[in-house]
Amino acid sequence: MGENIKATISAISDPGMVRSNNEDSFLLIDLKRGKSIADHSTIEKKGEESVYLLIVSDGVGGSQLGELASELTVLSIKDAMMLIEQEVPVFDKLTAAVEHANHLLFTENTNNPRLAGMKATVTAVVVEYTKVYVASVGDSRAYLIRNNEISQLTTDQTLGNILVEQGILKPEDVSKHPRKNVILQAIGNAEVIQVAVNSFDLLQGDMLLLCSDGLTNKLTDDELYNILHNSSSIEEASKTMVQTAKERGGEDNITVVIAKFEGDAIAAVDGQPLELQELSTYDPYTVKKSSLRTTLLHNVKTNREISTVFPIEIKSINSEYGDFVEQSETLQLGLKDASFLIKNKVNIDDLLYISLPMPPWLRLFDPDKPLYQLYAQVRKISPQESGFYLVRVSFISKDYPDE
Repeated sequence: MGENIKATISAISDPGMVRSNNEDSFLLIDLKRGKSIADHSTIEKKGEESVYLLIVSDGVGGSQLGELASELTVLSIKDAMMLIEQEVPVFDKLTAAVEHANHLLFTENTNNPRLAGMKATVTAVVVEYTKVYVASVGDSRAYLIRNNEISQLTTDQTLGNILVEQGILKPEDVSKHPRKNVILQAIGNAEVIQVAVNSFDLLQGDMLLLCSDGLTNKLTDDELYNILHNSSSIEEASKTMVQTAKERGGEDNITVVIAKFEGDAIAAVDGQPLELQELSTYDPYTVKKSSLRTTLLHNVKTNREISTVFPIEIKSINSEYGDFVEQSETLQLGLKDASFLIKNKVNIDDLLYISLPMPPWLRLFDPDKPLYQLYAQVRKISPQESGFYLVRVSFISKDYPDE
């Protein structure tokens, strides 16, 4: 068997047809390099170097709080995955990372009145070589497409699903129940969460689909499969899924992440069924407190500042909307990224020049300089009902990137 794995990834997040803001967030990370992956990418590398983190989160809390909740969820999971030692088993690492996100949001909900009410669902997938780990809290979903079939990898942690499992409701009657979508647990809602984690072995041509309920409330599993089967590329498939959900009303935000895995490092076994291993489950009738976060992250200071806001100056660089200089404040601030509100419009991948006072524990580029001045790239834009845009940027360098 050879050495390489090719990962083709496509991701889209859309506010839908009704809401002006987008409370969904996603994140694509190359864990070996510690770098973000572009929304539409093809990456080929040696098998042992192929370690990816894919996350979808759906914020709860209304307007900006929901958006900040999903932002902080995906970013804090990424932070924790990067901080925990590499030799720690993936199950332990992923569970601790999701628990870390919950601890961060719950702490802010409890201690910071400005942020009270932040909650989010999350599905996070780690693909390490040919092993896949799927963690979930809430009702964002993950699917596997294999052997001309689509299989749901996650279980919705909702009232409707529990009533079906108990035999109180028939599956065909769930859609009629007025409280079918009530989420039984969410990131930030309680001090203790139960992270459900499944695992399976990757096979040649496997496709993963992660999505928020803005998609699955509008398309059936069979429809999702047919779109993937009939599309010329996964980018085309992701766009068709989002457009179809919008054509059917699009009342909610819609987020889709699709990843296809090929290469001679992956076994090719025709007809091999999915063998899903349950590593941990969600039980609404028990409170099972895990010690993984406290064990693996107890001495680690979080590399993210939320409670304290910092003034930030943003200057556009060759934007198609014209030059501007704008003053704002950080909503969240990390080692390599920041989120804030601005009035001026920007595009994904636009270059900005930002200036802000950086706390000492977040000074990655200039440890001795309290004032950070550096170039950053726009990674997320979400219009707000207030007329502002919520923007997340990734820090690039102190020097102009083309130099």
